[in-house]
Amino acid sequence: MLPGLHYSMTAPNTRPPSGELRKQVGWELVIPLLPGMFRVLLWLWTLLECATLFAATDYCPAGLSQSIVHHLVHSDDPQRALTHISLLTPTFLVGSILSIVGCCLRIHCYHALGRMFTYELSIRKDHQLITSGVYAVVRHPSYTGGICSGIGLLLCIISPHSWLVACSPLFPDSGSRIRVLNVLTYTLSSVFVGIIVGFVQRMNNEDAMLENNFGEEWKEWARRVPCRLIPWVY
Repeated sequence: MLPGLHYSMTAPNTRPPSGELRKQVGWELVIPLLPGMFRVLLWLWTLLECATLFAATDYCPAGLSQSIVHHLVHSDDPQRALTHISLLTPTFLVGSILSIVGCCLRIHCYHALGRMFTYELSIRKDHQLITSGVYAVVRHPSYTGGICSGIGLLLCIISPHSWLVACSPLFPDSGSRIRVLNVLTYTLSSVFVGIIVGFVQRMNNEDAMLENNFGEEWKEWARRVPCRLIPWVY
């Protein structure tokens, strides 16, 4: 899952030359930076989870285990936290499935568009309008995949037995856990709403750019594929 997520959050092509770029303004300047931020979040969480899991095993030397627990496990019952961190939860499973589906969809879009897939809005030389495969179901499937991957990753991170919830200093005791988790969930949800609003604005700009370049071909595709993100919904 992790290599796939990392790859799906990495630009498959370099930034196009200035002559092929649409003028970058507002959210269009921010959105290309988001995948890099999620890659940092992904690997930071992975390293913390792996280190804590390793400390809970018999393979970890006693001295190293004590050091990891001292620095990474902040809990009123560290041994109980170490025992629970390895347990699967429905939240983690749902998050993992969403992440895998999302990254597979993004990677499919990379291959479907080839050199035309860029993180910056652009019309490449000899650009073609791709309307087959997943692009015959929704017009912006890469955004659908990105949203699924992001939501899935955050569900894994806030799973009750993740390092963040079970061992981090954000949740020093069981009494504060629900309160802090609610605040964290609302905060992350607000951030995602803002990101989705940015995606909608970017999709509007992308549709306008493609319609201006391909004219009737784009309009015919839009009539056949009216949904932008979710089939039969939006």
